[in-house]
Amino acid sequence: MGAPKVSIIISVFEQLAYTQKCLGKLEDTLGGLITYEVIIVDDASKDGTKEFLLSLKTPYRIFLNNTNQGFAKNNNFAAEKAKGEFLCFLNNDVFVMGNWLLPMIDVFKTKEKVGMVGNVQRLANSLRYDHMGMVFSPQAIPCHYGQGFFRRPFKGEVRQWSAVTAACCVTSKKNFHLNGAFDEIFVNGCEDVDLCLRMTKNGLNHYVVHDSEVSHIKGASEGRKKFNDRNTKLLLNRWRGTITIHQSIDDQYKYAWTYFCRAFVKPLSLEFGRWVESTLILLKLRKLISSKS
Repeated sequence: MGAPKVSIIISVFEQLAYTQKCLGKLEDTLGGLITYEVIIVDDASKDGTKEFLLSLKTPYRIFLNNTNQGFAKNNNFAAEKAKGEFLCFLNNDVFVMGNWLLPMIDVFKTKEKVGMVGNVQRLANSLRYDHMGMVFSPQAIPCHYGQGFFRRPFKGEVRQWSAVTAACCVTSKKNFHLNGAFDEIFVNGCEDVDLCLRMTKNGLNHYVVHDSEVSHIKGASEGRKKFNDRNTKLLLNRWRGTITIHQSIDDQYKYAWTYFCRAFVKPLSLEFGRWVESTLILLKLRKLISSKS
């Protein structure tokens, strides 16, 4: 049998029930549609995950860590082992549905210079969405467009975005390695944004297929957010100058709308100054202007 078209890469730590459901949804949606392999790296789980994974047969390929290595290292390792033309990075707390993967791969045929392709992600057991693409604030902070929304705009479209989340995304194996893979300085956060920015710097574009929708538990792994502040600081030290004269300008209205809506869906997380700033941008009373203009 020839090489698979796509290598689906999953880094797991504990959460056996989520992993089982995730793999079941893969089998339900992909059977007979595309040749694929699933490469799973277990990050030293102690809850029976190891024993379950070792029971799996083709198309699964299992690798076991003795110590916890984290998202970037695990996915980079798996990408080196991958046999597919495309890499699909997938969290084990993401549950795919319907025709989710083929439209993402089709983007590489219909668009030029494609970096990462993402999809729409809804919060599991909720009517709210979490991700429709990533945008940058005037302060260069990345955020998920559509976070907290109850409706999905852009139906039927494939739209370009500044970045996409690696909770579920597709890239070509060639471009992943040419652009340096995930930087292992980041620990369980911002690796995806950093890689998207490097790909953008090298002339690639990122897209979301708005009719590919998955369900995401989000942050299920223990300690998932432990390094958030550190990761954000590292990202801004590297990219703040570039973001503020490019992505922040291009994204200002999309960012402003997302943050404006936060007052109605996540009021306790609101920073009032940023909300006022977003409102002024939406009212066109303030406009970000690039220093290069």
